[in-house]
Amino acid sequence: MMEDFNPNKIAEAKMKAIKEYRAAKRERDRTERLLEYQLDQTFINLKFNELKMSVEDRKARARTDESVIALRVELEKAQEIMDDKYAELERVITKIEFMLDANATNRQEMKLGSLVT
Repeated sequence: MMEDFNPNKIAEAKMKAIKEYRAAKRERDRTERLLEYQLDQTFINLKFNELKMSVEDRKARARTDESVIALRVELEKAQEIMDDKYAELERVITKIEFMLDANATNRQEMKLGSLVT
């Protein structure tokens, strides 16, 4: 993807990695908000349906509701995707840093070579 020193390809790769990471982060955050909303909804429904339940029992039952568990699984998947996109972004940034270091080393070697002759 970034095997040469083409600045346009390097910039495109970095831009793509940043966009993908941010999109994955937004999706993870959205899933997290949905999970909180579903927990609240389930808790409220339990509160009005079974008044003899304690608050802790209603919280526990809300956490173990099928819809809440499904959203927790979705949140974990979204977190994994976000982590993968972040790793790709870090890979691109590291590759750019290596390219800059190699370029700087080449320039220094050329300077030293011209001084010696």
